Amino acid sequence: MNLGNFKPTMKKIIITALVCIITLVLLWLYFYHSYSKNVIYAHLICETRPIEDLKKLVIEKNDKTAFSELDVAYSREEYPDEYFFYALLMANKCHNGRAYFHVYYQLKIYEYYLEKDIYDKETKAFMLDYLKKGAALGDRLSYNELGELYMEGKYVPKDTLLGKKLIKKAGY
Repeated sequence: MNLGNFKPTMKKIIITALVCIITLVLLWLYFYHSYSKNVIYAHLICETRPIEDLKKLVIEKNDKTAFSELDVAYSREEYPDEYFFYALLMANKCHNGRAYFHVYYQLKIYEYYLEKDIYDKETKAFMLDYLKKGAALGDRLSYNELGELYMEGKYVPKDTLLGKKLIKKAGY
């Protein structure tokens, strides 16, 4: 093939240029969208209302947004243990799936920090019940955690097939 004789037509040049431009625009939109979500999430983490206002909204109005903000606010506070009360409240009053997960998680975290099994049979059953209620309400974190428990055989009989199914249902 003699490259000296190769002369692209104007039509091919325009089509190639358009494909390149469209590709660049799509890439820009994809990365801009991903960046925007991260910026918005970072803003939510840094900017919550005062804890006292959030507590009042959760107790008096069962405000789910305030409950989510309270989770973020307590993660930065010196005494995050108080959050357990609000998770228990939202779980029992509003049947909030994420609140059920947080009741389980707030109890589980103590075992994690102590690096040993500290709960009796009834407490483990309580924790597992709340985790299952969260999963039944479609909470992804509950599905994932329940799947992990089945994979490990912790609090439940070991069942790797069910564990994988639950984790897949969580979308992880």
